[in-house]
This record gives sequence, C-alpha cells and structure tokens, in this order.
Amino acid sequence: MDHNLAFSCIGYGSVRVLRERKFSTAPFAVPANWILEKSDPVQFCIDALKVEHPDWVEKIDDDTRRVIHLRLKKEARRAALHS
Repeated sequence: MDHNLAFSCIGYGSVRVLRERKFSTAPFAVPANWILEKSDPVQFCIDALKVEHPDWVEKIDDDTRRVIHLRLKKEARRAALHS
C-alpha cells in the first residue's frame, strides 16, 4: 500500500473534476463531494492519474483503493463542516 500514490491519485482526480466543471483550482483543496458523486470515484481518480502516469496505475492495490475512498470521504466531511 502506497500512501503517496493514493494522495497523487486524489490530486489528479481533483484536477480532472474541476476541469470538467470549468472551475479554477484556487478556491478548493479537494473537491471530494463532486468526485464522490461519480459512479466509481476511486476509478475516476485512477483514470485521471493514468493520463499522466500510466506506469503508476499498476501499483494501485486494493489497500490503496480503500485509502483513496476513505480519504475522499474524510475530505467531503471536512468540506461540509466549513461551508
């Protein structure tokens, strides 16, 4: 399990969802709520990472997938507290 890979994946997913919604990345740390609305939020992040780093994707195991999903949920809860 690679925590750095999990955070990188979330970062690429964040940029991807912001581009889809045509938002600047400036006001958001992690747009987790929008990513969690996707049918498979973890795969959404992985697909975003794959565009720039296809060789990294093969290193994403089940534990890393779980960490990605848990972190997205944690970020969504944190964002809800501050809005």
